[in-house]
Order: sequence, then structure tokens, then C-alpha cells
Amino acid sequence: MYQSFLCGAPGLRCALITLLLLVWSVGARAATLEVGPGRAFDRLEAAVAAARPGDEIRVHPLPGGGAYERVAVLVDKPRLSIRAAGVGAGERVTLSGRGFVHSGRGRTPRAIVQFDPAASDGVLAGFELTGASNATDNGAGVRINQANRVSIRDCDVHHNDIGIMSNGNGTLGSAAAQLIEHTAIHDNGDDRLPAFNHNLYLGGTSATLRFCEVRGARTGHNLKSRLHVLRVEYSYIHASVNRELDLVDAAETAAPGSDVVLLGNVIVKSRTEPGNRGVIHFGQDGGRTHKGTLYLVHNTIVTPFVSPVVDLSSAGADAVLLGNIIDDGGRLRPNQVLGDGRRGGASATRITGRRNRLAPGFASRLGDTGLSAADNEIAEQSQALFVAPQQHDYRPRRPGPGIAAAGDARLLADLPQTPGAAPGPPPLSREYGHPLLERVRSVSRRPDLGAHAVVDR
Repeated sequence: MYQSFLCGAPGLRCALITLLLLVWSVGARAATLEVGPGRAFDRLEAAVAAARPGDEIRVHPLPGGGAYERVAVLVDKPRLSIRAAGVGAGERVTLSGRGFVHSGRGRTPRAIVQFDPAASDGVLAGFELTGASNATDNGAGVRINQANRVSIRDCDVHHNDIGIMSNGNGTLGSAAAQLIEHTAIHDNGDDRLPAFNHNLYLGGTSATLRFCEVRGARTGHNLKSRLHVLRVEYSYIHASVNRELDLVDAAETAAPGSDVVLLGNVIVKSRTEPGNRGVIHFGQDGGRTHKGTLYLVHNTIVTPFVSPVVDLSSAGADAVLLGNIIDDGGRLRPNQVLGDGRRGGASATRITGRRNRLAPGFASRLGDTGLSAADNEIAEQSQALFVAPQQHDYRPRRPGPGIAAAGDARLLADLPQTPGAAPGPPPLSREYGHPLLERVRSVSRRPDLGAHAVVDR
């Protein structure tokens, strides 16, 4: 009777009131479920099973900071928010997968926490996730299985077969707008299957990584991607046993615009690298096409090796470099290779760019690429550029010599966004601070080169 009375109004008002009643009724059903000692649920799995779409699950710490053991959570409901509760700043609730086989068979997840296709708009925040493993060496701390708009925030993901894993269904409508923020992903990998498990192994439509630290992949790459579009901003990626970023092919990369944006990151190769010493690979490793552009914009990249900084391996692949510092860490190396493109029909001449500052060792082979010495700056000698690299502080100490300024407002404005995601901070308005800090970057009309503003002026 109540709705009939309201709908006596004109049709437009009736439709609006009906919509408001629907939104109110959905919000009214949302609940908060508590997990932990003395709470309604002892286990996260039980709380997820009891939850309804849109509910929030709060997981409280165990006495003495102990871990929840043998955790295996399959999320198959939309808009669930799973958050740590009752911990201080910088602390996390531990979810351990040790002792459980995360097989991925049937209703068993292939991760400590797995978001299935029906679990779009899920949130996971405030957890340490460790110990996931299985017989095929791909048990993950977190898995996004075709779900859209899943967010992972303020987590520490380590010592799993794979840190964070995602996959789509081969179309550009699944696993879209994944978001990983303020999260450490490190020391993942399994010696039983070396080079095939990684800190991050991402697939599907699109993802953004922001204000994260990715370090020390034990057997594979720090970040391997088969995404249609990937955007990595203001993050610190370093010390992988193989490449720092391996950006390759899948069904999704056959579509035009299969781009990767690396904006404002610090990317550092360890001097004791035992595996592949290349920094970034963009192209293919599975025989599919990869039609897109790799954008490297205002990153700080440090490598002491002669292996390529950018290696293209697909006929449809391009790379554009603007405003980067590419340094040798003060260790002068002759014949360093900025770009290569000898596989898959690629060409190093499709690596173009301007206003980059390069270590002296890159001068001799710069002509292999599409960059010119006239549009870029090559240092005359190796320099100690950074404030305290041994303490992970890669801010430039002073504006010169060798630290110029760059800026291309049109390119910054036109950088590809993550399909389906809300816009992030304006380009170069932020910078990474260690560990996992988001700092406001002071930007003049022409910002300093690299990932940070210069400290002393």
C-alpha cells in the first residue's frame, strides 16, 4: 500500500522513489560479521559462507599475534569487504596457508583468498598472507579468478608459490580494474618449478599497481603480466632473481591498445643477479600477438648490467621513454644496452623517446634504438646521484650535473588509463616513499627527471 500511494505521483517521480527504496533496502541488509576470539565466527571461511552480498567481514588478531592456520577462502559473492580489525598502524592479521593444499580443484581455492567470477567489487585489506602451495607449484597468497574491480590494499604477501595471481576468461570483460595498493609482495616462488612462479602473475583485462614494493622473486620475475592493459605507478620494484617486469602475451593482448604504463617507479637490478639480467621485457613468450605500447615515463631505473633495459619481442610492440633516469648505480659499464628487439618480428628502432638521462655506458649502442643523443642526455661519467640507495632512497640529491627537467603535458594527459577503473592521482603528483608510503611530489612546470623531485635546489 505504501508503494502504491507513492506511485500515485507522476511516472518519473514514481520511478525515482522506487529506485531509492531499492537502494535503501539493499543497504539495510548489509551487515558486519566479526571473526576472532569471542566473536561470532572462529574462522574466516565460516564468515564468508554466512555473508550476503555487500557485507563487511572484520577479522581480529589472535592472541600474541598468532596466525590463522590452514586458511583457504573461496569468495563467490559480490561486494564483500574483508578487512583486518583491531591492529595498529603498520600491523596486519596473519592468514597462513601452511599445511593446506591449495589445489584449485572443485570448490578448493588455488589461494589463501580467492575471488571467483561472482565476487566482483571485493576488497581485501590489512592482512599478511603466507604459506600457500600445491602440487603444481602455483598456490597463491591471493587469486583473482575473472572477478572485476577487486581491490587488495595494505597487505604483505610473501613465501607462497606465487604472491598474487589473476586470470580472465580470454575476453575483455573479465578480471577488469584490478587494484593493488600499498602492498608488499616479496620472496614468493618455489624451487621445484624455477622460473615459472613469480611475485605477481597477472592476467585478464586490466590492473593498476600503486604505492607497492615488489622485491626478491625467488625463482621467477617480480611481475609477470598477460593483461590487456597494465598500469604501474609510484612503486618500488627490485632485486628479482630474473627480470623485474616480464610483460607478455595472451588472448587479451591480441586486441589493439594492449598497453603498459610505468609511471614514477623505482626499478633496480641487484648486482648479484643470478638469472636473467634484463630489466623489462615487452612482447610475447607464447606465440600470440601483443599489439600495444610500453610507456616508461619519469621512472628511475638502475642496472649495472649490459643486458637490455627494454627488450621488445613482438611485431606489434612499441616503447616510448620520457623523462627517465637510467643509471648504472655508479658502476661504470661500457656497452650497456638500452633497447633490444631481435625476436618475434620486433625492432629496437621502435624504442623511441626524449629527455631521458642515461649513464655513460649507454652511449655506444644508443644508435641501435630510435632514441637520438640530441634529444636525450648522456652523462660524461658515472655519478653517485641518489641520497641513500643502500637505504632504498633513490631521490636525486641535486639538480645537476646530469639531472635536467622534462615535461610533456599532452603525453601525460593521454597515457592509457586502466579500463573500468576510477582515475588515480594526476600524473607526477605523487612519489614513492619507502616503505609503502605515498608522498606528494612537488612539481614545477617541467618536473625533475625520474621518479622523485630533487632534494636540494
